[in-house]
Amino acid sequence: MKFLVLLFSDQNEFQGQKLFPSAGGQLKSAFDRSKEWAAALDVDGLQKEVAVIEGKGWTSGQLLENIVQAAKKAAADFVVFAHSSFAFLDLPLAKKLIQDHIDFKAEYTFADGYPSGFAPEIIDAGAAAIMLELCKGPLAAQAQKPVTKESVFDIIKGDVNSFEIETEIASEDYRLLRLDFVCDQKIKALSAQRLAQKLAEDGKLSLLELDKNKVGEENVLAICQAAKEDLQVLKTVPAFYNVQIEGRVFAKEAFSPYQEKEGRMPYEKFETLVKKIKGFSDKAVVSLSLFGEAALHPDFDKFVLCVLDAGLEAFVEIDGGYLPGFLQSEQYSRLKSAASGDRKGKIYFVALLDAATQKTFEVFHQGQLQMAADAIKVLASDFSEVYPQFVRVNQNEEELEAFYRFWSDKASPSGGKIIVQKYDHFCGRLADKKPADLAPLVREPCWHLRRDMDILLDGSVPLCRDLFDMEILGNALDEDLSEIWKKKNSILAEHIDKEYKGPCGNCDEYYTFNF
Repeated sequence: MKFLVLLFSDQNEFQGQKLFPSAGGQLKSAFDRSKEWAAALDVDGLQKEVAVIEGKGWTSGQLLENIVQAAKKAAADFVVFAHSSFAFLDLPLAKKLIQDHIDFKAEYTFADGYPSGFAPEIIDAGAAAIMLELCKGPLAAQAQKPVTKESVFDIIKGDVNSFEIETEIASEDYRLLRLDFVCDQKIKALSAQRLAQKLAEDGKLSLLELDKNKVGEENVLAICQAAKEDLQVLKTVPAFYNVQIEGRVFAKEAFSPYQEKEGRMPYEKFETLVKKIKGFSDKAVVSLSLFGEAALHPDFDKFVLCVLDAGLEAFVEIDGGYLPGFLQSEQYSRLKSAASGDRKGKIYFVALLDAATQKTFEVFHQGQLQMAADAIKVLASDFSEVYPQFVRVNQNEEELEAFYRFWSDKASPSGGKIIVQKYDHFCGRLADKKPADLAPLVREPCWHLRRDMDILLDGSVPLCRDLFDMEILGNALDEDLSEIWKKKNSILAEHIDKEYKGPCGNCDEYYTFNF
């Protein structure tokens, strides 16, 4: 029996950066480490071959086609597949996956519960060929999506009952921490770099060595434990910038203590802000909807296009009652025309509905629910990422099932896309209208302190969205973003130590996640 260790490189700039210390004293890149891992991965009684494939801008279908071709060329029975940007590929874990794959005659084997970047996927050569045929038929839409680290699994999911699948489950589930050590973006590469540095500082650099005599998952768990205790591993640069560009609102009942005000952010200042965001985070999602109805801004389309032109992704919430009128505006016509060109960044549109009937819709919004649904259909025909949203509160809980059944259907105006959102009482500043408590049993450090930066009309940066008018850290228009970002560290350090002081003690947003 023969297996092929196949590394895929999307040629991103971060996988080649020399970030990781080694026992020999030299710095290595994620690509270096993944190639060394591939060379060291041996299984008694099995033949092995190693190959690297490179493809910038590939689709998932192109990736799978090259996996099939590589397996055929090597005459391999199965492929051990990983990305060359995986920083911490582990030998014992990979060997366990291979052994399970053989023992249980699996067609696809993967690890679950571990952070990204530790484990490969095992793909039977014959199953890969079948998957490729599915990509030419029922899974054609999935095959056209850009390559991600989940591409192979996402294709498998499209016809999951047709394959024999085995899973190696971690003894401790690290998914809630969303640790990701895949060096394909700045935010992840910095996290991986810091983790390696911490291990070196703690005298545990041996955990990163490719020792063929190591057994079990203790190695991985020790690395994960070090990661979850280090502030600089958990928090690198913001992934989500929540910006307010308009002071006016449209909704009847806003789910926040924000009070409508006159004023808006000038486009010129926003343009400068976006340049600073790009320089600090490199990749991020920029929301225009911290507070206020962003689409009321006369330069709304320019704001969205500014984000896209910087190589970032845009996020916009629009009140369902205002959406029909917005689609008739000159702003929308300009945005639709400009965004359909060569701009590659995504625009996420979230339409706030919060109801399944007109009577309940009128509690929260102006206008007609049916007109809003019709407008969502038009919007979804022009843009790919359109989501009707339902915030769960006591007043509308009885309509949740009807809302979900209608909008989650592929035949719905949104094509099955939907968001069901929990209610935020803003650290107890609003009445608690939650119909259910969704908080996890074990509290982890706040996601918003780790990943979000909120920016008000005048550039003020609060500690978090819930404390928008209470605790200002600086001004994003006038000050260095990195210096403002550091000011969250002391509060996050308390969270890591399981201390939740002041408003944080009464917050239940810590487990919610934006991007």
